[in-house]
Amino acid sequence: MSEQVLFVVNQTVERQHELKKTYQQVHFEFYSSIKEVTSFADTTVLVTFGEDVTPTILEQAKDLKWIHVLSAGVEHLPFEQILNRDILVTNSRGIHATPMSEHAMWMMLDYVKRAQDYRQAQAERAWVRSQKPSELTDLTVVLLGTGAIASKISERAAVFGMKTIGVNTDGRPVHPFDDVVSMREWELALKQADFLINVLPATEQTKKILNEDAFRLVKQGAVFINLGRGNAVVEHELIRVLDNKHIDHAYLDVFNEEPLSSDSPLWGHHSVTITPHISASTSFYMERALKIFNENLSLFIEGKENFINEVHSKKGY
Repeated sequence: MSEQVLFVVNQTVERQHELKKTYQQVHFEFYSSIKEVTSFADTTVLVTFGEDVTPTILEQAKDLKWIHVLSAGVEHLPFEQILNRDILVTNSRGIHATPMSEHAMWMMLDYVKRAQDYRQAQAERAWVRSQKPSELTDLTVVLLGTGAIASKISERAAVFGMKTIGVNTDGRPVHPFDDVVSMREWELALKQADFLINVLPATEQTKKILNEDAFRLVKQGAVFINLGRGNAVVEHELIRVLDNKHIDHAYLDVFNEEPLSSDSPLWGHHSVTITPHISASTSFYMERALKIFNENLSLFIEGKENFINEVHSKKGY
């Protein structure tokens, strides 16, 4: 019996044709949304963004062996049922490094080059030369996380002459950071931060880790950038440190609740720049995500292991 692969993420006709041509022994079904699926009875492989998989769907998909997530985040998956049934989970971590590192560099350059001041001056048709740009050279960026995204940010920040410090679980050295400290000693890193960038995954350990006490450890007037997960931040406490200028500016791409409510005080805060969870977005996204899926599908069909980006279901990442 051939594998039954169910896509619940929209794919172009060209991509559908290419998959069917490459894996002729596999039966594919393509839907734009999991809500369109009428039966999961024969599904052995589910390809999803991960936020739509419920315990009820797993109960219906009795033959399911593997879930591939076309994003990095897997925190919404029902891991209790997945563990009980020993379902393989893989994700697409690593493909976000290029667009997210570019996004981080744009944010830091936007700040030091006073881009917002000049945009405001242009809107007012004012020739303002009193606001002097600064440089990234010799500034320190502290990255919470040392995975592919943080490493790529560190690599690119170094080109601008910045010092890079990573924070990970055990403080193990990671290239290309100048220094790495453990989460137990993260205050040593935070105290050096001109820029603090969060790229941690969503786990029980990272929830609300960035509270007022943490923000007050960084240098007066530092900049905070959140590209990781919104639930790492206590938002009302972030607003408090922004109001008293301990944190000079926050660039936020992720939030506790998304979409961000229209009545959130973050929207109108003069020291906040918001992007709508798009730092990983790129025209190359699906091409890169499917490359990982295709390589894993070949291994899966052949009954091999050593899958790319296998998720540790007990840890949730």
